Amino acid sequence: MKSGLLVFGAFLFMAGTLLSMPLLAQENIRVLTKTLPSSSAHKECFALNENQIIRYWYRADALIDFNIQYVEGSKTIMEMRRDRQALGSGGFTPKVARDYCMVWTNAFNKPVLFRVEMARLAR
Repeated sequence: MKSGLLVFGAFLFMAGTLLSMPLLAQENIRVLTKTLPSSSAHKECFALNENQIIRYWYRADALIDFNIQYVEGSKTIMEMRRDRQALGSGGFTPKVARDYCMVWTNAFNKPVLFRVEMARLAR
């Protein structure tokens, strides 16, 4: 019961945050619901500059891994990593303008349904 209230509270907070954004920023909002097959990942990539921030909120019906990464040459650099979470939210502000990717990974043997809301905003 307590975890259900926490999820609902996080949902209300994110919904309020998204609704309070300026109208022009609304075009930068993306909402996605997806089933991750076992041992798979889903990647959402976007360009960010130093004057932008990405806000995100996600929930899953099982534990998943989450990271924000970019590719430099032949190396993948993880800017942020959260392992084994069913609920996550936050913001990411880049130090350098480049293409970044958010990646959700299901390391388990059964499919996982997840939903994400993200918004790219000016700082």
